[in-house]
Amino acid sequence: MTRKAATLDNKLKSRRALLQQLAEQRGVAGLLHGDTKISFGERFKIRLQLDEAARQKNLETIVELASKQDNDELANEPDPDWLSHFLELAQNIRHPAMQQFWANILSQEMLSPGNCSIQALSRLQLMTQKDALLLQKASALACHFGDDNLRLLFGYQYRTLLQGQRQQRLNLGRYRLPYAGMLQLFELGLLHQAELESGELSQTAPLRVVLNNQPMTLQPQRKGIRLLYYRFTTVGNELAGLITEPTPADYRNDLQDLLAPLGQLSLKI
Repeated sequence: MTRKAATLDNKLKSRRALLQQLAEQRGVAGLLHGDTKISFGERFKIRLQLDEAARQKNLETIVELASKQDNDELANEPDPDWLSHFLELAQNIRHPAMQQFWANILSQEMLSPGNCSIQALSRLQLMTQKDALLLQKASALACHFGDDNLRLLFGYQYRTLLQGQRQQRLNLGRYRLPYAGMLQLFELGLLHQAELESGELSQTAPLRVVLNNQPMTLQPQRKGIRLLYYRFTTVGNELAGLITEPTPADYRNDLQDLLAPLGQLSLKI
């Protein structure tokens, strides 16, 4: 047997062993063992017991993680219907990182009831860890201006008399959010798919842009400037607001460099 063939055979054995392990954990390994003494009906009951035990473990793990967060702040009792929906959805969350996310939501809901809607919980329950990481990356780049809706600011445009419309853009892929990731966030209903533009910036009223609780103020000195951005959906806005993720320094610096030629840019609060 060649080394390549041996390596391939080892991978197949490893895959088979992993499949058997997963099947045993989920109670569907009966035929793998040639187990004819236990009927399908009895094996079905065993699988249900395993599933229920796993759901119980998931919920208790999430509650334990929530209990480890700051307990000194005054809490409020969540809406009982919200809590019922939360428990119903959270019982199927098995991945440790996602369990921590759900624990954070429960903890924050006790501090501020109504902070996360049932609709947002339902969307979150459909997300994988990879989806959550994409949302985390988008949240790190999010800002708001004009209102509290989160946006991904990536450029601006203006019209000149001689050269027509001009644009300057940042490539969000440089900051760990590739376009493929954006497409996934569109598909999940967390970002609006269309590129949007702001109203024309006023030359008399400074624009305040808040990036991860750190504001910058722009006093435009040119007419016709409009900012380009993607806007989070209502659900995306809720879920992104639950994530604490520092803004990449290179994005902050590049955004400042992008806006600085438009007028007077102040980084003071």
